[in-house]
Amino acid sequence: MHRTIHRNKWIKIFALLVVISVVLMGCGPEKPQETAPVEKEIPVTVEAVVRGNMEKSIPLGGLMSPREEVVLVSKNPAAKIIDAPVEVGDMVGAGTPVVIFDSRDLDIKLNQAQLDYQRTKDLFDLGAVPQSQMEQVENALENVKIQKENMVLTSPITGVVSSVSAVEGQLAGSTPLVTVVDINRLELELQVGEAYIKGLKEGQEMQVTIPAVTEKEFTGVITNIAPQIDIRTKAYPVTVEIDNYDQAVKGGMYGEVQLVVDRKEDVIVIPQYAVIDTEQGTAVFVVEEGQAKMKMVEVGLTLGNQAEITAGLKENEVLIVEGQYAVKDGTLVSPTLRGEEE
Repeated sequence: MHRTIHRNKWIKIFALLVVISVVLMGCGPEKPQETAPVEKEIPVTVEAVVRGNMEKSIPLGGLMSPREEVVLVSKNPAAKIIDAPVEVGDMVGAGTPVVIFDSRDLDIKLNQAQLDYQRTKDLFDLGAVPQSQMEQVENALENVKIQKENMVLTSPITGVVSSVSAVEGQLAGSTPLVTVVDINRLELELQVGEAYIKGLKEGQEMQVTIPAVTEKEFTGVITNIAPQIDIRTKAYPVTVEIDNYDQAVKGGMYGEVQLVVDRKEDVIVIPQYAVIDTEQGTAVFVVEEGQAKMKMVEVGLTLGNQAEITAGLKENEVLIVEGQYAVKDGTLVSPTLRGEEE
């Protein structure tokens, strides 16, 4: 009897502990309810798709040379130089003396030839000498006059003296004594490949860049296109001429033109770095209703940072130009117009 009472007592204590545990568990902090994660918007930079023109060009260059250059040599190698009144850099006009030779012997011959002519003419007028003798004396006089004229070397053009090798007291010899160049107009000879020569014509204007004269821009005109290829260069020589009346450009300076080899007008043009390569092909991302939308595109001409899109994009679509590698089709985005970034 005593054992039964004792066992019942422990059963009641155990039941009470169970109840207390349940109550304590029910009074603990509530378990938070699970909620769906909110998708984060990816910041991207965008710009509107526009149409424009594209030009692909290649640089062609060469040395600027005077349009006219004359090298003056004496017609009498034995003539003695008595004066060279010009220096390098001097401006000279047509007919300006540049080298003077000793003509004292010719002065004597000329005086004698003139006396012979006058005597013979007086006799010819009286009928005392034949026509043939009169003509012979006339020719002798003209010959001495020409020799006398050759004792002064003059510039046949207006230009700048570019070299002087004449030395007072020396014989003229057969080497160049003075060189005069006209640099009011300069020429640039280009070598153009056969693939591009058909796009050029005489009279066509081209912009010429002279790196040594950065403060000016020059517009050149094509004055000559060779009818035959140069077998040494495997290209066609093309001459471009520029005005240089202020003589800012000197002969021998380097000049360059940009030869347009491909041109596209009124086409969809986007930044080339906006284009990405995917397993499906070439694509871009645009923004539609706050989401990134992948579009497959076809790329035409590429030039620098520009790319022509021949299919897959329309004008005025909102193109992602920065952040495109951080999104995928359907990603929520927070677009910022290019140029308005903080």
